[in-house]
Amino acid sequence: MKAQTIEGRKFLECLENSLSPFEKFVAKPDIEENLTLVGNRRYLLKEFMKILNENKTKRIIPLLADTGTGKTFFLHQIKQSLEINAPSIFIDVPPNSDIFYYDIYTKVIEMVESSVLQKITRSLADLWGAHEMKYGIFRTGNTLKVLDQAKKTSTFKNCEHQPQLEEVMIVIISHAIDPERSPIAERWLLGDIMDIDELFFLGVENNLSAKFMAEELLHLLSDHLEDGINIMFDDIDKNWQRYSKFDNSDDDFYDEFDDTYQTLTVVDEEENVPNFFEQIVKLLERNKKIKIIISMQTENKDELLSNFPEESQYLINEPIKIANYSTKDAKEYYFEALNLYRKSHGLSPIPNDEFFPLTEKLILLVYEYTLGNPREIIRNFQQIFDEIIFDDTPIEQLEKKYEEKLRK
Repeated sequence: MKAQTIEGRKFLECLENSLSPFEKFVAKPDIEENLTLVGNRRYLLKEFMKILNENKTKRIIPLLADTGTGKTFFLHQIKQSLEINAPSIFIDVPPNSDIFYYDIYTKVIEMVESSVLQKITRSLADLWGAHEMKYGIFRTGNTLKVLDQAKKTSTFKNCEHQPQLEEVMIVIISHAIDPERSPIAERWLLGDIMDIDELFFLGVENNLSAKFMAEELLHLLSDHLEDGINIMFDDIDKNWQRYSKFDNSDDDFYDEFDDTYQTLTVVDEEENVPNFFEQIVKLLERNKKIKIIISMQTENKDELLSNFPEESQYLINEPIKIANYSTKDAKEYYFEALNLYRKSHGLSPIPNDEFFPLTEKLILLVYEYTLGNPREIIRNFQQIFDEIIFDDTPIEQLEKKYEEKLRK
């Protein structure tokens, strides 16, 4: 292919020696794209923003999409949005009920800064009496006195897991008011696995990984996160079945810590152990500032949502669906990808030919051939760029090729 301008020739030369603008086209929870949203996605983001910022009741928000329409990419935009008050995080479906809360808590605490954690533990300790001044200047340093006050609160009295909550309270109080134990208490609060001597020094018997510990700590922590938190489970219809009521694996996670790892309590009767969907409902009922976004294939909506207990249906928002691209969206995506590529390689726009090296006609033919599916549009753009750069295929020939495909 020959370019008519200096800018065009530089663009083609650069393409010969680098990945094309469409080489990376599938986002994953741990891999995101730098492109901005096209038209109809911007509208959906505003809809999500309103739900997440204002709706206090509907706290399970299903996101529907067909294969290749970009639901994971859209979830990244939710995560990056500065207009959504609460931070949003991706979380994998925990493998079993034993570490359900530990998995979720440790992901949540990763986005909490040390100064914020200190503020939360001090706030909790003050509620339990640590605000009483010693000599009129400092907070009281009497951990046991503060703990005694904490155990008189309704939070403790109404708790089903009082022994575990008591240990959580001890660590929180130590972190807030005990300078000697505060550093090791922070490690415990971050989910680090302590050895027996460290636990003894801290004044507790269990690691955070022990049964019910993370559940009680998450409950206390989430209430003090000012804006709450949005948890995103991507491809829930594919991943929820990896969840088991019990830990039947020999996961290296447990072997890594040998006998230092806290053995989890096993519940004898399986019917007493909630399944994944019941766990989600329980999580939301205890933690009013948490919201859950679950993405799934459109065709699996009814089957998947029916797994939530009937009495919890009030928590589920009307599903929001991501549609295929419009022709305007397809062109906007193409321009955005090219602009990002030129910017990253120090290239100038092509004068008087915004579609270069393609044509508007070819882009519309690709759109029609793919029925507007974003992933297929991007794959076809990639194939076309390869044919232009490496096979020197004329644009006219490519246009004819797609016209023939459409006739078939």
